[in-house]
Amino acid sequence: MLSKNNETRLCANTNRVSIENNRLGNIDMKSISKLSKNENAVIAPVTFSFHETHDVRIQVIDGEPWFCLKDVCGVLCIANPRDLMAKQLDKEGVDKIYTLTDGGKQQLVYVNEPNLYRVIFRSNKQEAKQFQDWVFNDVLPTIRKSGRYERQPAADPLTPNDMNNLKRLIWLMTDSMRLKQSWSNGVWYALRAATGRPSPQPFTVDDLPVLGEECRRIMKITSAFNSAVYAFEKDVIRRVVRRRGDFEPLIAEMDRALLELKAQEQEGVLMLSQFEEYNLNELIARRH
Repeated sequence: MLSKNNETRLCANTNRVSIENNRLGNIDMKSISKLSKNENAVIAPVTFSFHETHDVRIQVIDGEPWFCLKDVCGVLCIANPRDLMAKQLDKEGVDKIYTLTDGGKQQLVYVNEPNLYRVIFRSNKQEAKQFQDWVFNDVLPTIRKSGRYERQPAADPLTPNDMNNLKRLIWLMTDSMRLKQSWSNGVWYALRAATGRPSPQPFTVDDLPVLGEECRRIMKITSAFNSAVYAFEKDVIRRVVRRRGDFEPLIAEMDRALLELKAQEQEGVLMLSQFEEYNLNELIARRH
């Protein structure tokens, strides 16, 4: 049986080891077990970053990861964690643990994995799906396999040449559009959403496969849309302007063409030109 002083010294030593592991980015989850709710038993924060923008503290209790509710709600922009805890969460999956923070020791609420998913399902933010995938595909398998969460080294940002390749692709997609700037803004927004990199966070080399696929998707749409508009304009000139024909049938034909374009996009049968494929491969292969 440890005396109160010995227990305090043991907790302090555990804190120092945990803080050092956390500072190095190598978090030994097996070395951190569930401590008593005695305020003398204070655990060091085990912090890792989601998208390098949100810190999330994690604790292993009886071999299972528990997540700091305040941090998770911060990622998902849930404003009232207390209301969520009272109405939506399983009480058996909620625990209050004294945690070492920058402001001293505080009793923070941690939730288990089932409750974590209940929190995620309450969020309407686009990041909720990305956060769930990150926990499910990255954090949990790593912890259960080795008992550690090792922060991966940050990927290199895209070089100026890489960004020039990307900007060239976006120019190809948008330059012929009447609302050019709106199209360009929309494409950049889609790329940020697909990679989970909010502006002004730089894209990285690891984002290239996703950037390539998203550019391919958008370019197929813009290319087919431009072709449909070009054909419509030619028909208007020939059949309405020159021959004084009726305009209404052309509008109906344009509507049918756009519906067909939508169906082709959903079926995945839209194709890029050889020139478009070349420029897309310039980005993916990092050619300069």
